[in-house]
Order: sequence, then structure tokens, then C-alpha cells
Amino acid sequence: MMNRWIDPEPCQPDSAVLAACNQDAFLAAILLRRGLRDPQKIRAFLSPDAYLPAPPEQLPDLVVASELLQKAIADGQRILVWGDFDVDGQTATALLVDGLQRLGADVSFYIPSRAIESHGMKLDSLQEQIRQHTPDLLITCDTGVMEYEALDYASSLGLPVIVTDHHDLGDHLPAAQAVINPRRLPADHPLASLPGVGVVYKLMQHLYTTLHRERELPRLLDLVALGIVGDVAMQTDDTRYLLQIGLERLRRTERIGLLALMETASVLPHSLTVEQISYQLGPRLNAAGRLGDAAISVQLLLARTWASARVLAQQLEGYNSERRVQTNRVEVEAQKLIDATPSLLDWAVLVLHQPDWNPGVLGIIASRLAERYRRPVVLLTGADIARGSARTVSGFDIGKAIAAQSDLLRTYGGHAGAAGLSLDVKDIDLFRQRLSDSLAGGQLTAETPALAIDAVVTFDELTLDLCKRIQRLAPFGEGNPPVTLATNNVALNRTALMGFEQKHRRLTVEDSEGRQQTFLWWGGARETLPEGRFDIAYTLSTTENQNLQLALVDFRERESAIQAVLAPPLNIVDWRGDPDPAQRLALILAEAPDSLVWAEAYSRQHYPAFKRRADLTPARTLIVYTIPPDPQTLRDVLARVQPETVHVLGVQPPLASLDAFLAQLAAAARNVIDHLGGKANPELLYGAVAQSPQVVRAGLDYLVACGKIGAVMWRNRSSLIITADAPPASDVPNADSARARLEAAYREVEAFRRYFRTAPLEQLLAR
Repeated sequence: MMNRWIDPEPCQPDSAVLAACNQDAFLAAILLRRGLRDPQKIRAFLSPDAYLPAPPEQLPDLVVASELLQKAIADGQRILVWGDFDVDGQTATALLVDGLQRLGADVSFYIPSRAIESHGMKLDSLQEQIRQHTPDLLITCDTGVMEYEALDYASSLGLPVIVTDHHDLGDHLPAAQAVINPRRLPADHPLASLPGVGVVYKLMQHLYTTLHRERELPRLLDLVALGIVGDVAMQTDDTRYLLQIGLERLRRTERIGLLALMETASVLPHSLTVEQISYQLGPRLNAAGRLGDAAISVQLLLARTWASARVLAQQLEGYNSERRVQTNRVEVEAQKLIDATPSLLDWAVLVLHQPDWNPGVLGIIASRLAERYRRPVVLLTGADIARGSARTVSGFDIGKAIAAQSDLLRTYGGHAGAAGLSLDVKDIDLFRQRLSDSLAGGQLTAETPALAIDAVVTFDELTLDLCKRIQRLAPFGEGNPPVTLATNNVALNRTALMGFEQKHRRLTVEDSEGRQQTFLWWGGARETLPEGRFDIAYTLSTTENQNLQLALVDFRERESAIQAVLAPPLNIVDWRGDPDPAQRLALILAEAPDSLVWAEAYSRQHYPAFKRRADLTPARTLIVYTIPPDPQTLRDVLARVQPETVHVLGVQPPLASLDAFLAQLAAAARNVIDHLGGKANPELLYGAVAQSPQVVRAGLDYLVACGKIGAVMWRNRSSLIITADAPPASDVPNADSARARLEAAYREVEAFRRYFRTAPLEQLLAR
């Protein structure tokens, strides 16, 4: 806990961004802070219907592979699919086998054993499979791009090979008729983040479309979604699009094996979430590959009868129970090694070895240790030859770092976040030193990454409606992290351990108003509890019963020195929905006649009680009658008045259009020229037209360009001079560009005013 936080910067979504978000200013602000500014990209992010996926043909060699498969199917050739034992490999294998069989292909598949063969293609295993199946075409799933020895052997036999993979490329491509790998594309290509199952789907998409059977493609999308989540793939561009449409298909899947798996895991298909895939379905599928034969998982995904599906699902359940036991044992032993030899943490990478660890659970423990110690972790097992898994945290490319030690390794492969490897046990110490040097050098750092807060809210704002709005940004995952909310100045009320093994905590937290919320702290049983007043960061979701669920992400203690100088909290009264604001104003003034009424653009003659920003002085009660033009103006007014109570009516100023604003600005400018000798405080103009400084500046430039006034000279923020005499032609702005700048600034103000009508006042009026 206690990460460095990046607090959300104020932002004002413009009208186009708001329109793309269906006028939801809260979501628009989050997307802007996350770097999404183009309205079309925002629409595509929120809805797959607005996204145009890249054509499959843009993947190198895909057309060649599709033609090879067409010929193999037409000629009745035997096809051998070589898969991998994790969820991405399983789903890619199942998708390819299912997709080809439905086209009438003669297909068999093979999944290597993690314990015996590890990742990839071992020559002796390939020789055995070729002997058994005598294939006419070999196609790999989620593997193959660096299997030089095995594929050289296939080439020597004249066996055509199609490689579908997404892992890092070696120094050259393997011997194959086609190597389909998104890493051959530029890093910013929309297909670049596809996992193995995504690559296979794109191949099937081209094949089915060529054969005029593209209407059958949607039935394969449930496997795509499962594989994308299981591989923790980067959710950008086509990968996010496929996950969005695949998740909807998965929720109404007719695939018997998946329904049996959900039944065993007590998951409801129609409300399936990415989190349930990650923590309930994925581990069960992976368990077979970790402790037994991953072919069972593929058989389940291909099952045609309920009887066989339920038997296979129960087998996975047994493996998963054993996986939990093995995982707990290895984690305890790994922690004991660290406690006994603290110097292991002096390296930039944590490398641990134990000869009898089960290789199938090392990736899970490596992930946990990487998060705990904020550095890459490599866990190895084996007596003479050590095999294992590597995992990392943000800021490290573990795949490239391990590849740089290739001269020490027997096998290796992976990508930025995860890798597998094997080496001689005698070389482990040298490997630790060299890998640490690689990771500690240059741009890589073990510094804890900052936690980006998406929005600061109060406890009373945590509603089902807010949760549903946040879910519009789902599915969440790598590249699209869950929305992190924060509530400031809270205190711990009580806490309790929870879970079968008492590893988690339930925290009851109270805010400064006495409102309480319950937070789940996963894995927090051994962590230090917050003391005193603190800020809390968390995610918001719902349970299957549609109850709110808050999960703690982090907390930070509040600095007492800062607390001592904070202004007392405002008493805020919200009248924004009142049907008769004028009558409401009269009632407020009857109860508090000394109140200041901040209202702009109204005639001073007809509304003498209304004060513009230049007229405001300190007062106990402020009435915000018209909507401010921007957050800075609102902050300036609050600082000037220092009120204890603020009544907010939020009426749109009487200038209803850009042309009306320009007419009143021109009149105000003429008044400065005629009655004030051309000299004035700009605030007089800002209040006269109820606008921001940016809009008034742009408006004056446009009036000069149109010849309505002479020149405008800004001495400083509190003084300007307006003349009636025309300036030199070289100083006159171009009318078209001046108008464009004015319209852009005006749109920003209008967007803020729309946001002001519904945004939380505690957030808007924060001092």
C-alpha cells in the first residue's frame, strides 16, 4: 500500500466528446484523462458497433495460410494442430479444430505436457505425432515462431507448416509456408495486440469468408473472449473489439462444454464478467495443463454431449482443487527462501529455485511475488535442468530481458509480461546476475508505479447508477484498467478477517460526514491497517444480487500539516432542479437577506440585487444563481467570498447564443470606450457577458477583425485598454481564424455548463 497517487486533473469535455459519451460528463472526463480525445475513437471504444475492425489480410502470410487450408480441406488432407497448454493455447486449438471440422476437414490435435516438455515443440514429440497421425499439413496455435529445430525437421520431410503465434520473434522466422504473427506488424497496428486465439480467429474469418460461410463465424467468438481474458491480452483496437463482441456471445453460448464448466464453477452465463473468467473459469481450464493433461480442457471445449462435458468438467474441478493445495505450498516455501536469504531482494529480479516444486503452479506464484515485491520474478524447479516461469510488473519487458541471456538457456519464449525458460541448474547464479544487470540498466526501474485516480467521489455518490455508468467502459483488463475511484478524509471504523483461509479483510470505513461504506481488501489479512484519517482508492462493481461491492486498491495517510490549514467544509444546498428558480431565490433571500447573489449578464438597472464577479466581497452566504463559465472562475469566486453556505440554483445566463454574446460584448466594449475612457478591469467585461476570460479575449479579437471596435491592449490580468481607432492593418486578426478560436472557446464553456447541471456539487465547489 501507500503508492504514489496521480490525482485527477480538472477537465472540461467539449460538446463533441460529451455527445460521444451520451452526455455523460463523468465518463467523458475519465476517458479524457486516459488519453481518449477523439470522439470517433471514444464511440468505437464504448461500442463495438462503432468500430471498424482491420481486415484479416493485413496479417502477414494469412492469405497464404488460408489458401493452404482451403486446398487441404478440398483434397481431404490430414491436418495436425499443435497447441499449447494455457488458456490462450487451449482456446486457439479448440477454435481451430472446431472451425475446420465444421468445414469438413480431417483434423487431429496435440497439446504438449507442461511437466515433461514445457512450452513449444520438442523434436522427439513432433516425430512421435507425425508417426501417429501422418499429417499432410501441420498448423501451430499460440506457439512455433521460435521452434527452429522442430520445424526444420518438418521441412526436411516436405511437411507444409502454418505457424500461428503471437510471441516475440527470434532473429529469423522458422521454416514454414506461412508465419502469422501480429508482432510482424508495426507496434501501433490495430492487430498488433492479438493473442494466439485472436490470430486463429482472423485466419478462420478469412477462410470462412472466402468459402461464403461468414454467417457461421459468430459461434466461434465465445472461445475468442475466453482466450483474450485468459492470456491477459492488451485490450486495444481489434483485441478489445473481439473481446466486446465475444463476451456477449459467451454470455449466451450454446457450447456444451462451456455451459458445463460454468455449472461446475457456479457461474451464471447471462451475467458473466471478465473477473469471473479470470478467477473462476480460467483457473479451472489452466489446472489441467498445470497438473495433468491440457488436452482435457480442449476436449471439454469441443464436447458434443452433456454426459461427456460434465465428466470432463468434474475432472477439471479436481485438478483445480489440487492446484490450490500445490499453489499454497509453493508460495509458503518461496516466502521462506526469501525470509532466510534477504539478500535475494538486493537484485533487480527475484530468482528462486527449488528442485521439487511443481512446475505447473510457478507462474501463479511468480505473479503474486512480482506484485508483492514490485519487480520481475523467475521461479525454477528441477534437479539438473531447471525449468520455470517468469512474471513481471509494469515497466519491465521480461521476455526481451530473458531472450538477451539466450546463450545461457536451453529453451525460452514469451512476451513482455510473462515468459518460460529452462537452463542448467549450475548456471542459475550467473543467470540471476546477468538478468538483473539487464533489467536494472537503462530505462527500466523497480520504482513502484504511480496509481492513477480516475475520479474523486463522496460515499453518497456510490450508487448502482454510477456503477452501471462505469461499466460502459468495460470490459476491463490490460490496457484498460478498472476505474479507480477515491474518497478523501476517511477513517477506519472496524475490520474483520474473511474467507475460508482468512486471507482477506472486510473494512468498514467512515467519511467526515459519518457515512459508512464496506470495502473488501483481497489478500489484506497480513497487511498493515491504515491509522487516523486517510484517503482510500477502490474499484466499484456489483454482486450477482446487484449489491454494490467496493474493493480496496490503496490508501494514503493524510498530512496533518495540510489538514490544519484546510478551510471548513462548505454547507452546500442544491436547488438546481427547482422548477421556479426566481421564486426559490426570493425565499432564500427572505431567510438570509445578507446573502450575495452571484448572477451575470443581467441588466444592473433591472436586477440591482445581482452581483457580477467584480462586485463580490466576503460573505457568509453565497447564492450561485447563474452557472459559472469555467472551474477557475468558480474557484476564484469562492476564494474571494469565503462563504460558509452556498446555495446553487444554476440558471443558464440570459445570453442564449454566440451572436447574443457578441452583441452584448460589443455594447460593453463601447461602454468602456464612451464612459470609462477606454480603460477597464477585464472582470467588468467577463461579468457583463457571463463568460470566461478565454471567450472574452477571443470575442474582442473577433470584434476587432470585424471592425466593430478599434484595438484591444492587455496591460495585465486586471487592466485592458479598448480604443475606437482602427489599428494598423498588420495588427488586425484574420476574421475567419478569429471566429474559429471564438467558437472553440465558446463550446468549452457550454460543455462545462452542461456538466455543471448534474455533476456532484461537493466536487465542483471543492476549495
